[in-house]
Amino acid sequence: MNKILTNILFITFILTANVVVGQQEESLPYGRFNTDSIMLGEEVKYTLRFEHPADAEILFPDSTYNFAPFELLDKTYFPTRTINDISVDCVEYTLSTYDIDSVYELGLPVWIYTQGEKDSIFANLDGIFFKDLIQVMPDSAQLYATVDYMPVSQEFNYPYLLIFIGILIVIGLVVVIGFGGKIKEYYRKKKLQKRYNQFLQDYGSHLVDEMTVNNVEESVVIWKSFMASAVAIPIQAMTSKEAGQALHSKELEGQLKVLDRVIYAGQGEEEAKAILEGLKEWAKQGQEYAMTKPEGAFVFKK
Repeated sequence: MNKILTNILFITFILTANVVVGQQEESLPYGRFNTDSIMLGEEVKYTLRFEHPADAEILFPDSTYNFAPFELLDKTYFPTRTINDISVDCVEYTLSTYDIDSVYELGLPVWIYTQGEKDSIFANLDGIFFKDLIQVMPDSAQLYATVDYMPVSQEFNYPYLLIFIGILIVIGLVVVIGFGGKIKEYYRKKKLQKRYNQFLQDYGSHLVDEMTVNNVEESVVIWKSFMASAVAIPIQAMTSKEAGQALHSKELEGQLKVLDRVIYAGQGEEEAKAILEGLKEWAKQGQEYAMTKPEGAFVFKK
């Protein structure tokens, strides 16, 4: 009789323990991943759900909780649903991990506040596998080099361009301020020398020809045009007398009048060539005057 009673009590204890364990399992939070594998740095969703009495105060993990080996990216709270005094709260966490492992496990807690006391209940661990994109290579694998051209888009470095332009502007300002006058004078003289060389070429080509009326007239026009630009006096529009007075030379006035007789009367051709050769000296001094830019009017030096 005692043996039968002992067996009944043992069976009753087992059934009661199973009921208690079942109730505890039902009261645990539910935590699950939305997939079974994850790549390095990939986002994954983890859902944490908990059923509790409607009057209970509960708290879910937030950004201050350590989700290792995961990192919290975002979280979404769902509205509380209550049926027959049983409330259901749910939070979806967006996680990622940069740790390399074969399996990751996570079981998040829920905190229950009862009469000022705080109790922690953890969800069962849920696992997720690491998805390795690089497979383990066998020892017999052979490596092959490739030298194929792969075009890569290049971005223009605008900050460097702006810096380079700024440096050029600064250098330009320094050159203009410090050497602007000398540079300007250099190019002015270079232009004058080019004009003088052109005059010598054009004027000399007329002197080698026969001293005809047309040749003498063209020679005088070339000479007056050059002298007018060199000494800044418009003698090309002046008579021989006016040109002589403008250049302060009676001798020049007389020479130009001889050339006038050749041009207008056809007389004195034998003197024309010598006079035209002498005018080259006037042109030379006119060029020196233009190159040096002296103060005062041009004065011929014999």
